[in-house]
Amino acid sequence: MKKETKITYILFGLAVLSVILHNAFYGIFKIEEAVFFTLASIFLLGFVISAIYDVILVLRKKGPDDIWKLGFLGIFGLLGLIPGFSPGFYGFFGFFGFFGAKARKEKNLK
Repeated sequence: MKKETKITYILFGLAVLSVILHNAFYGIFKIEEAVFFTLASIFLLGFVISAIYDVILVLRKKGPDDIWKLGFLGIFGLLGLIPGFSPGFYGFFGFFGFFGAKARKEKNLK
């Protein structure tokens, strides 16, 4: 996996981990804390910037070649179907569009 794609996945994972730790801390101690919330916000912003940067790289330099692997993040859109979760998760379905980058890459190889 290329560095750009790996960074995007790492930032997404760190954002999810920070949200889980924030909620666990609140659930156990019933005290609202700002550390994990702030970290989650920073990692989420970094994730969005990294994903946009990857798209710009593909449009300008035709790379990274494995950006289509970000399409698997679209699976998180299914969380919007769970009652009590935010329908905002449906936005993750947009990541399925990255699978089109694989077909484009294979077309360029022929």
